[in-house]
Amino acid sequence: MSQDLSPNPLTLAAETRRLRGLPLDDLTVANPADCGFAWPREQLAALLGAPGCERHQPHAFGLSAARRAVAAYYAARGAAADPSRICLSASTSEAYTWWFRLLAEPGDNLLVPEPAYPLVSVLADIARVAIRPYRCVLRDGAWAIDASTLRPDARTRALVAISPANPTGHVLGPSDLALLADAARRGAPGCALLVDEVFLDYTAAGAKPPATVLALTRDPALPLIVLSGLSKVALAPQLKVGWSVVGGPDPWAAEILARLEHHADAFLSVNTPAQVALPALLDAAPALRAKVVDRLDANAATLAAWCAGEGRGCAILPRTAGWTAVLRLPPGVDELALALRAVDEGALVHPGHYYDFAPADGPLAVLSLLPAPARFRSGLGALGRALAKV
Repeated sequence: MSQDLSPNPLTLAAETRRLRGLPLDDLTVANPADCGFAWPREQLAALLGAPGCERHQPHAFGLSAARRAVAAYYAARGAAADPSRICLSASTSEAYTWWFRLLAEPGDNLLVPEPAYPLVSVLADIARVAIRPYRCVLRDGAWAIDASTLRPDARTRALVAISPANPTGHVLGPSDLALLADAARRGAPGCALLVDEVFLDYTAAGAKPPATVLALTRDPALPLIVLSGLSKVALAPQLKVGWSVVGGPDPWAAEILARLEHHADAFLSVNTPAQVALPALLDAAPALRAKVVDRLDANAATLAAWCAGEGRGCAILPRTAGWTAVLRLPPGVDELALALRAVDEGALVHPGHYYDFAPADGPLAVLSLLPAPARFRSGLGALGRALAKV
């Protein structure tokens, strides 16, 4: 394994503070239940105990009712998704690993975006697939793909995109998709576009709601795979259900679906109670998502006010969607030194280089917008004190 598994200094500092019994406002938290967004136990128990939960129902792609519910989720967003082209998995992370193994052979490569949440590189390493980065950059106040960094070769089997991206909130638009489609054509035969849309439903205040790539794609010859799951869509990461929607031309889809069926049938990893509950969860999820969006918008407004007041020259980078905010720090600030000082003051934030931002983007900090408002304000106060000392 090429991954460095040793604890990083920030993790050690945060754990040391917790062991000492000192308060720490976690502004990196990503678990909705830790921030007050949990399904009532009685409601969840009733859904998981619906008829059918009592027996094993082995279907390689998942129960048909669950797949039809996923198709309806996309239909409500203006996109057609054929249930026969939908495959459930235990998570989007598992689906990534399946697809990396199905699409690539030793010596092949995948193009992946930077900056990004450091998950895809870990999963590619587990699957023994080489990755080559392409960059997303700020241009005229919006994030966009830098075409000069999209360099597929004859061994490129897939282009990975995250829309909305974590942590930037970048959403793929028509120009981005045109660049990715062109790059796929320059890759190996059958080079696919693999798009992770888990944050699709979390639009920032004042921004245009993102469209699913299934509705935007205009190239019928482009092999396409879209990932999502209950972790974000229904705020139920503990249920461990993700899905893949396969688009693209019929001959390619027929071949890759047959290979996927063989792979998924060997795992049968999605538990039956979660599949039985999935349709009702998707029906009920919008109300809970709306509460999360309200929280994200409220904390984003608090952050903007903090930047304008005690933020010592910090500024928020543009964000269209998602759960995170990227904070540009004053010039010359050392990202890691600030994050470590913030732990001493009582707040946990991530330095920008954890997400492979380019040095030209300036010193950055990445904050979750999920915490309870009082905790978020307290954490910003600690971050302000840290800024005064670095």
